[in-house]
Amino acid sequence: MKIPPVNYLGHFVVRKNEKANYKKDLPFPPFEKDTISFTSSNAYYLKKYKTLPDEIKEILTPQDAIDMFKNMEQIQKGMTEGIEIGQGDDSIVYENPWLDGYYILIAQTPSKRIQTVYSRYPLGDSVWQDNKDESLQIIKRA
Repeated sequence: MKIPPVNYLGHFVVRKNEKANYKKDLPFPPFEKDTISFTSSNAYYLKKYKTLPDEIKEILTPQDAIDMFKNMEQIQKGMTEGIEIGQGDDSIVYENPWLDGYYILIAQTPSKRIQTVYSRYPLGDSVWQDNKDESLQIIKRA
């Protein structure tokens, strides 16, 4: 199809318009859902899974770990609400539905070596800290 010059004044009409059969021409089937999850997108979370202590890896499957890490990030960003069990000046502790006996700690100032948290339950030390975002931690129940 020829394109008229820019200085051409008048109407531009396509005389022959053929519709391609995209269902046949595509090398893969058309997408049926709006959101697409590629397996490579979970590689980031699987790297985090490898950094977990062995005691947690024995309990937690990789798929549950992916869900747990996504939930931790959503709670931190305020996209979802977690069940809060304790709070301090610089941190909040949430229940961890994927790990019995462990909690999620989201610290406002992760550089502090000691976090003071007031909780209904006795809390232990941090057993895992995210390498890229130190404010996300998993703590053990005392």
